[in-house]
Amino acid sequence: MMTKTSLRLLPLLLLTVLSLCQAFLPLLQYPNRISTTTTTISRRFSFEDDWLEDDDEDHDIYWLEDFAAENEDQSLGEAIGAGEAVVCIPDVASREETLDLFQAGLNAVARRDEPAARGRSRFSVSDPEAFSSDVVLLCDEILCRVLDHLDDTIPSIFETLFVPDDIANDWADQQPLNAQGEQPTVPPPDHIRDMCDSLRDLYLMGELEWSEGEPAINVYEGGGYFGAHKDHLALTVLIPLTTPDSDFEGGGTGFWKGNREVDENPATQPDLILKPPAGSALIFGGDVTHAGMPVAAGYRSVFVCSFSTKTPVSQPDRLHGMQAPPKVSPNFKGTI
Repeated sequence: MMTKTSLRLLPLLLLTVLSLCQAFLPLLQYPNRISTTTTTISRRFSFEDDWLEDDDEDHDIYWLEDFAAENEDQSLGEAIGAGEAVVCIPDVASREETLDLFQAGLNAVARRDEPAARGRSRFSVSDPEAFSSDVVLLCDEILCRVLDHLDDTIPSIFETLFVPDDIANDWADQQPLNAQGEQPTVPPPDHIRDMCDSLRDLYLMGELEWSEGEPAINVYEGGGYFGAHKDHLALTVLIPLTTPDSDFEGGGTGFWKGNREVDENPATQPDLILKPPAGSALIFGGDVTHAGMPVAAGYRSVFVCSFSTKTPVSQPDRLHGMQAPPKVSPNFKGTI
């Protein structure tokens, strides 16, 4: 027969058991996947792997440099800008949403006049010949979710890489090198601090400069890949629209340690390959050498965009975002 004291303790006991179950369940559901040469992670949780540190329940941090994880004097935004960390945000888009965007990408591939070079097709979201307004609106909504998450949980990204307190003196030093290997020197105007308090504000106010043709949807067929490169803008958001194993084999995004010390033609295999499920978002800086790894079979598709704060020297054809059809080169379209 239970005493009054036992009855009072029963809820606490049940709560403890429930907490233990919640803590150990992911260990059974999400085992590590590690190759002999490169760390490959295709699930959200990876408790035994030194690459991954749980920042909180909202996103995960993959450290490219061991020392950065121990640096308490550096914000996460600074670590991302220095190419020392990659952040993964789960569930920024539903399975239905990612399937809709993936199907839109496949439809655009089917309308191509010629086959894609290197098994890769890239389509600007704002291109009316590729996508309907429904696709544009959905991409806009998903991107806003990502920006809101970063503003709420990693405000140091905005404060370090986009609109620092002292724009004139601090902004340029935090930017990645441009495609010519030069440090940007012209900062955004000072008044931008009065206009924009967040990444979402910068986006909605049209104060961002984008990589060529982006935001974009990329589709990789069997054998398709994107060679090692740097994005040369402050931040990249990459959202898989397909899931490894069920939709494609191989693939993923490979990352190299070393940031600026590693060029865009590395002699080694990537140090880390991430293959998160559809609807996740990978966040990383513009000096990081990375690659779309070859797809062995199936289709891999991503929604991707790289961007920095707009400056007086930003090229006009890089300011469209999702608002107007872009001007892009044949190389972007994958025809050469």
